[in-house]
Amino acid sequence: MYSLHNHTTYCDGKASVQEMISAACNEKLDHFGLSGHAPVPFENKWSIVSDEKVHEYCAEIDAAKNTCTSTKIWTGLEADYIPAITKPFDYWRNNFSIDYLIGSIHLVENKGQLWFIDGPAEGYDIGLKDIFGNDMRAAVKSFYRQTCEMIETQKPDILGHCDKVLMHNRNRRINAEDPFHLNLLKETLLLAAEKNVIVEINTRGIYRKLHTDYYPGKYIFSFLKENNVRVMLSADAHMADQITGEFEHLKTDLAAAGLLDTWLPLCVSDKPVVLYE
Repeated sequence: MYSLHNHTTYCDGKASVQEMISAACNEKLDHFGLSGHAPVPFENKWSIVSDEKVHEYCAEIDAAKNTCTSTKIWTGLEADYIPAITKPFDYWRNNFSIDYLIGSIHLVENKGQLWFIDGPAEGYDIGLKDIFGNDMRAAVKSFYRQTCEMIETQKPDILGHCDKVLMHNRNRRINAEDPFHLNLLKETLLLAAEKNVIVEINTRGIYRKLHTDYYPGKYIFSFLKENNVRVMLSADAHMADQITGEFEHLKTDLAAAGLLDTWLPLCVSDKPVVLYE
């Protein structure tokens, strides 16, 4: 078993590097990765604060690897993509000791303004009103267009919580299976498959009771199967007791969809690539 999307106190996590690695060791995981939020060029409460701190983060993970020899420890980053604002993903690859990058959209750009989809629900609603004039379709389209641009230009190893734009929507303005939304998501997933990007199935919304489904949800599992989209389990843990949160339920749901006949962690060029066959 593995878990590759996890955060520490270097960003918005609540446990230290050592506490997270010890939890992985105690759970006897085969592979465990930490993926702190890469710095962004504006003040916030959730990312690693500076490049210097990223170097410190990488060094601390490297030093802690010897404390759990039964688990292979990987160093990752979850990088945001905001056009013309964030650094290219190759910057993190080329200047830091990073094994893999998760590409995620937390802030949707529109005419120079940023809609934060992952904060409190009040901020989500205010941003939707102020930045998109409450046009949910325009907002959703911008989210997926930005995601596709990230896949195309930045080539992340893993695509993070790819339908998280729905989290605070809560079926109020658009339904996940609305053809408008579904077509945009399918287009995004097909591009990920074309670019060999692994799509995480993220359980955080369920165990945090922020959402009623995975990111992306069960409604898209048959499409993932039919189109041979590579997927992986993801907890997006911010605490040591969350690193495999809801994984047993997720494995059952993936199996029911034919997505989990076998799972096999493969190392390609010393990077963790998790396939479902």
